[in-house]
Amino acid sequence: MAETAKPTSGNGLLDELLLIIREESFRDPMLDAVRSGSISRAGICRWMLQASLVVRDFTRFISAIHANCPDQNGRQLLAENLWEEHGRGVEGRDHYSLARRLARSLGASDADLDNVQPLPETANYINHCFNVTRDGSFVESMTALGIGVERPIPGFFGSMAKHLCSNYGLAPSDVQYLLVHVNEDEMHARRAEELIDANATTAELREKAIQALREMLVVKRQFAEALYRHCLDAN
Repeated sequence: MAETAKPTSGNGLLDELLLIIREESFRDPMLDAVRSGSISRAGICRWMLQASLVVRDFTRFISAIHANCPDQNGRQLLAENLWEEHGRGVEGRDHYSLARRLARSLGASDADLDNVQPLPETANYINHCFNVTRDGSFVESMTALGIGVERPIPGFFGSMAKHLCSNYGLAPSDVQYLLVHVNEDEMHARRAEELIDANATTAELREKAIQALREMLVVKRQFAEALYRHCLDAN
């Protein structure tokens, strides 16, 4: 059990959100499989093919939050996030291109990437992200993506990159999609927390933020567990 943290917000919302992350999150089984080298390269390729579908639409999730954002600081953060997702204007450095590079390094062809069909749980995850970002309030959507999706990514992706290189012979250039998120998403999550705290000004908004986080964690878990089973079938 982690040590007791000092309160992070005046209304206690961030403390409750971070407690939910600690208590209701789960360990993606893919990380242990890659760390131990027990899953095949073909299985990891399947993981990346499905993940590429999420990456392809991620800029649209951010754009939807930006459109619903009443806060100037929030719009600035989201604009920066979009610029990073698009590779800061450098050809081949946008996150979708980097995700395709990683998939190709694992054995996928461009045809595989262009024609991959989503698992039902992948489609459900993408649809859930669209729904919460387009139809939810700024506080709900920022909580779902900023805390529910981006906050755990630096540790997960950093470990995945390390073990893909050590156990599967990938080069650092192959895993750039993972590595770029290690620093970027840590900063995004920290600033998202500040914006949520500043904009969740009513009890109703705070409750909606909590519910949005819990729903995102459920959908993410369903996606990760189904994807892991899909990847094991390739062994």
